[in-house]
Order: sequence, then C-alpha cells, then structure tokens
Amino acid sequence: MKSRIVLSGVLWLASAALPTALHAQAATDNPSASAQPNGAKPIIPEVNKDSAELQSSSNPPSSPPQSTSKSSDRIFGVVPAYNITDAQNALPLTPREKFVLFAKGTLDPFPFVAYALQAGVSQATDTHNGYGQGALGYGKRFGAACLDGTSARFFGTYAFPTLLHQDPRYFRKGQGSAWSRVRYSVTRGFVTRADLGKSQPNWSNIFGKFTAAGLSNLYYPAEDRGANLTLTRVAISLGYQTVGNLAIEFWPEIHRKLSGGNKSN
Repeated sequence: MKSRIVLSGVLWLASAALPTALHAQAATDNPSASAQPNGAKPIIPEVNKDSAELQSSSNPPSSPPQSTSKSSDRIFGVVPAYNITDAQNALPLTPREKFVLFAKGTLDPFPFVAYALQAGVSQATDTHNGYGQGALGYGKRFGAACLDGTSARFFGTYAFPTLLHQDPRYFRKGQGSAWSRVRYSVTRGFVTRADLGKSQPNWSNIFGKFTAAGLSNLYYPAEDRGANLTLTRVAISLGYQTVGNLAIEFWPEIHRKLSGGNKSN
C-alpha cells in the first residue's frame, strides 16, 4: 500500500510539472503568450488514484534474474562437493578461488573420517606392513593417508590448474540420455575445461595424481615404493575418481529418489 501511495505521488508531481515545463517553453518561444492575468493560477490536471494504482499493479518491479548455478555442498549429506557446479557458463576461477577450493576440501571434517577408516582397514589387512601394528602403526597409516589426500588435492585443485589455466571444478552435465551422462562423467578425469572455456586434456588432474603418488615414495615403507607401485596408486586413484564422478553426475536424481520425489536439493 505504501509503495502505491508513493507511486501515485510521483505520478501526480510528474503530471503537475509537465504542463508547467511546457508552459515555460512556450513562454520562451512566444513571450507575448507568457503573460498571465494577476492572481491567475495554472490549471493542474488531477490524477485518478485508481488508475495510478492500476498502472502500478500492471507493471510490477522486475525481480532480479535467478542464477542458473546450483551446486550441492554435500553428496549423500556427508561427502563435500565444493568443486561442483551446474552452471555451464560459470565464470573462470581466479588463483585465489582455486586455493579456497583446495583449503575448503582439505579442512572439511569428512576427509579426516575417511583417512581414519582407510588407516583402520589398512592396519586390519596389514597393508604397508612396514609401518607395523599397534597405535604407532595406525598413526603412521593415518598420517600417510592424510598426506596422500592433501597432496593430491593441492596439486590437482590448486597448483596445476593455476599453472596450466584449467578449471578444477566438475561441471555437471545434468541433461541428455543416461549413457551420454555416463560417458561424460567417465571422461572428466581426462578432459576438463580451460579457464577460457574450451575443453582440454585434463593435465592438471593427471599431473596432480602422478606428483602426489611420486611424493608418497618419500614416506611409504621401502617395500611399497617404486615406479610400478606409483603407477598402481595413480590407476586406483583414477578409478575412485570415476566412481565419484558418476555419483556426482546423478546425485540430483538419487537425492530426489531418497527424498520421495522432492526436487529441492
């Protein structure tokens, strides 16, 4: 109601000022026509309040455009997904924003839970038996898992994407046939988007995994080092990434199924 009153007042002032301005212009062009009888007042047309309100309601203020970008912070409610976007025309990230993605993924509680579980499974199966058993062996396995995840994230999310001007985010396809989306998600480990928007080989991801796997030779037991084991760790990491990409791509559909058809994320 207040906005309608204000709009009516603005229209009233505009209608009042318009005849005056026209009269002043006419007086400039024809000085003899500017003389007014003493005490005469200019005629001001009245504004119909109902018509002003009708005009106000028929032309509501335009709402700001809604962003087409929508990304989930969590997959299955727990797995961090800060580097996912639905916006195919998203602006490229600055080096600082790439570092923020790395930092958010590193400091999130979920990876530490995963590292703890990984260390527990490794100790139960006596993987990396050079670390031994007991609390000390578990601590070494947990520390190795933390270093593996952090270094892979640093090189694959920040260092190489910044150096090679590539975007470390996963751009969810979200449309097309199921098979086309499967093919898309599987190839994301090897194809990515450059900062300029074009598709490129995902050197950032590949170099990042090789670099992290190579560095692990510095802290793994002697029997778990070497070129063959490094290649094995890279292959395993790419396999996990492919499975993760499939979950990311189809998460909206999975979420709708789990929430009983509710389309909101």
